[in-house]
Amino acid sequence: MKRRHRNRSAFTLLELLLVAGILVVLTSLGTFAFLGMQKNALAKAAAVEIQSLKSQCVAYKLNVGSFPGSLNDLYQAPSGMAPAQWGGPYSQNPIKGDPWGRPYIYSADEQNDRVIITSNGVDGQSGTQDDIPGQGG
Repeated sequence: MKRRHRNRSAFTLLELLLVAGILVVLTSLGTFAFLGMQKNALAKAAAVEIQSLKSQCVAYKLNVGSFPGSLNDLYQAPSGMAPAQWGGPYSQNPIKGDPWGRPYIYSADEQNDRVIITSNGVDGQSGTQDDIPGQGG
């Protein structure tokens, strides 16, 4: 009786499970890295937009004599204000809000000649670590 040696040409179930597990771990690591980069990119975009809005508010003040009553006044003249006095638009597009779809928080401090624009960040909660501050004139 002759013995036949089988050539091993297939993977075992254990090998397949091990490879699947490795792929799951690598995919998870990649996803977490991507989400972290996306969060940082959105925060930087909000900070840049806040700086731009502050510059637009300063230009508004130079023409009108006071900071805008709201950020919408940068795009559309306030009711009752003559277009010549307004001198805008100061923004090319309506102010849609921060990268997370929430409105920026705006206040003007005429006494100290500064405008404050902030975003509550990804969590939408004021006073948390992810808030994006923007102060100055």
